[in-house]
Amino acid sequence: MLTQSISIFTSVARRLITLNFKFNTQEGKDHLMAPLLEVKNLKTQFKSKDGIVKAVDDVSFVINKGETLGVVGESGSGKSVTALSVLRLVQSPGKVIGGEILFEGRDLLKLPDKEMRKIRGKDIAMIFQDPMTSLNPVLTIGRQLAEPLMTHLGLSEEQARKESIDLLKMVGIPNAPERIRSYPHHFSGGMRQRVMIAMGLACRPKLIIADEPTTALDVTIQAQILELLQQLQKETGTAVMLITHALGVVAGMADRIQVMYAGHIVETATSEELFANPRMPYTMGLLKSIPRLDETRKDVLHPIQGSPPDLLNLPPGCPFVSRCEYAVPASETVVPQLRPVPIRVRRGAYTTSGTATDSGTEQVLEEEVMPENDYDKHLIACHAEVRMGDPATRTVDEVVAS
Repeated sequence: MLTQSISIFTSVARRLITLNFKFNTQEGKDHLMAPLLEVKNLKTQFKSKDGIVKAVDDVSFVINKGETLGVVGESGSGKSVTALSVLRLVQSPGKVIGGEILFEGRDLLKLPDKEMRKIRGKDIAMIFQDPMTSLNPVLTIGRQLAEPLMTHLGLSEEQARKESIDLLKMVGIPNAPERIRSYPHHFSGGMRQRVMIAMGLACRPKLIIADEPTTALDVTIQAQILELLQQLQKETGTAVMLITHALGVVAGMADRIQVMYAGHIVETATSEELFANPRMPYTMGLLKSIPRLDETRKDVLHPIQGSPPDLLNLPPGCPFVSRCEYAVPASETVVPQLRPVPIRVRRGAYTTSGTATDSGTEQVLEEEVMPENDYDKHLIACHAEVRMGDPATRTVDEVVAS
């Protein structure tokens, strides 16, 4: 919790400086070009004896080259199923029933199984939640690292062994030549996660999907794993889709963030915009439930009341309506669609006049504007027009009328 709080309210400031530089360089311009991965209207469902579970319902997003996209939400919101759908790893009774998954312009849903196997591990790799269940307990670490190298890159057994040693060194595992002969149970949780990262990076993929890479690790090891991911991403230029329920993780790592709830994307924006100006009540609830170290007053945390809806019996309107303090009549009957809202732009700052005992305070000048490019857009799926800390509720029509 301490690491989360520090990450959210100190790392965002560093990201502002980084992104301002980033978008004035060629690297930043590349973000506005053709995306590496583009998902359009993805729908994944699971059939059960009680009905159909709409685990992912009409989800669309893009990931650009070298970018980190953070995906956050409560358990059961559809984050992991979205990732598995991208790699076509959803198992029966689940099935992708609609949409497009364009990777470098090719629709992965239309590729033959043989072609898809060439992409998995080589162009798109995945780091799973629990390395102990993802690694094969009866095979050595070296054997498991060598397999994708021999399969996708055509390396010989000796070449794959040398490359496996280099990979373990790269992720910070000491005595790598000896450790490749070890089995997964010989490693600690943090070291097993490092092995999973090494496997993900083995073929130098263009996209890594990291599904809760720090789950069940203590905060010290969490920080080490996230720092390692950032460092390796910087060195290799790999894009990352980072799935997590911890806002502190994405605050320090993600360029953009999308918030998921009940199989839908309910808010998406750049990292600094989402934390500075959340507009979806669910996102606000997530932020209010995390303690802040930058406040002198110790406010009571405000948990989100209630539980996520049953995906077998979703309400006819907004899926968050039963837990939302800003619900309006339309929320009961109409499913909100993603729509753009203004973003906050800093135009300058000034310092107020000081006194003999007070040097003055800095005042930031901001204004709200509609972004000119798609990358900076702030989208929300909400009928109400609210802001963090605003007790008033206005509908979209009322805002337009005013």
